[in-house]
Amino acid sequence: MTVQRKIASQRNWPDHGEFRIPGWVYTDPEVFTMEMERFHHGPTWNYVGLSCEIPDVGSWKRSSVGLKSVVMTRDKAGNIHVVENRCPHRGAPICWELQGKSTGLNCPYHQWRFNLRGDLIGVPFEKGFNSAGGMPEGFDKAANGLLKLRSEVRGGAVWATFSDEAPPFEEFVGADLLAALDRIAGRGEMRLLGTSRQIYKANWKMWIENARDNYHATLLHTFLTAFKLFRADLPPPELNIFGVHTTGKVYTRPEVLGDLEADAAQEMKSLRKDYKLHDWETVDTDRYDYEDGYNIGFQMFPSSMYQPHLNVPSFRHIVPLSVDEHEIRWTFFGFEDDDDELSERRLKQANMVGPAGFVTAEDGEVLVRSQPVITSSADRDQIIEMGLGGDQSLDTMITEKAIRAFYTGYRDIMGF
Repeated sequence: MTVQRKIASQRNWPDHGEFRIPGWVYTDPEVFTMEMERFHHGPTWNYVGLSCEIPDVGSWKRSSVGLKSVVMTRDKAGNIHVVENRCPHRGAPICWELQGKSTGLNCPYHQWRFNLRGDLIGVPFEKGFNSAGGMPEGFDKAANGLLKLRSEVRGGAVWATFSDEAPPFEEFVGADLLAALDRIAGRGEMRLLGTSRQIYKANWKMWIENARDNYHATLLHTFLTAFKLFRADLPPPELNIFGVHTTGKVYTRPEVLGDLEADAAQEMKSLRKDYKLHDWETVDTDRYDYEDGYNIGFQMFPSSMYQPHLNVPSFRHIVPLSVDEHEIRWTFFGFEDDDDELSERRLKQANMVGPAGFVTAEDGEVLVRSQPVITSSADRDQIIEMGLGGDQSLDTMITEKAIRAFYTGYRDIMGF
């Protein structure tokens, strides 16, 4: 609360309210600290990883919740746990590698040993040596295990919270997002395809905004428009905004591709009619994961999203590192009943995103180039008024309403 009062006394949101974003939300270290306390380490549920990443008893993988390192494990009974990657002895990280498989977790520093549930089961020299030294007689191993997070597995994904005050997972995400998660799980057992990671010198919220801004994709991304994968003049996704979360229904192969000579098409400088693709499977979606022919993506507050691209579903995990740096972790997956041809196609289409993705490489470039400009003019505001013109009763992709919804929730939680 001290941090909130200090920042609130120094910072005021612009008079235009939801239609402006102040530059200092991307640059102020104290604001960033408050975000971590309230969003990631506070009463929220955070994405940790996929259950298929730890398929066997003894499997574990390191992940992050905000600035804190955590480990998800699978115990002897097959249950999944999430523990803080911090030894209670002297604060050293338990797991240094990204992932592994073992019968328990050992701290490299002084070899304190924990089981896969995070319980402390062994302390070298606990009784000392030759009747000297050791831990005090009343030392209770049961009270000194790893910090255990509350965790849930839903939609094949592992979610966790540090807070005892966070509402139940189902209440936090709501019925719409639960339905989207259950739709993924209903497709079948997941099969891990691969992961990619990249660090960006930009504030973590820029990726949140980017994913909620549909119409930029038709202006920035030549690949999408050239091969008729996404156009601002197509029927818009069925976007649902509920609090700080969103879901969007996107048809896999829209029947209406739009008129290439239409006025809207002429404004898309990235639209190229002369591009050809040598391997059409890179963009082909004639095999559907769902019989109804559409995918549902979602963005779950504070920093994760499920974003199917054509035939390759993936989770995107936004990991803040500092006020002007974050990491993006993509996890791509298919399903156990995939045949070899479909698995190969999913791998090809995974090239849409990631560090050198046909699409997201351009997003990363824009964000990284924007951060120093915003930092140099942190007293200036960003305008988010798109979608307020014309007939507002009509659905359209040419809008920033999802960004406005995020910052409405953001301001409520931050107290701005």
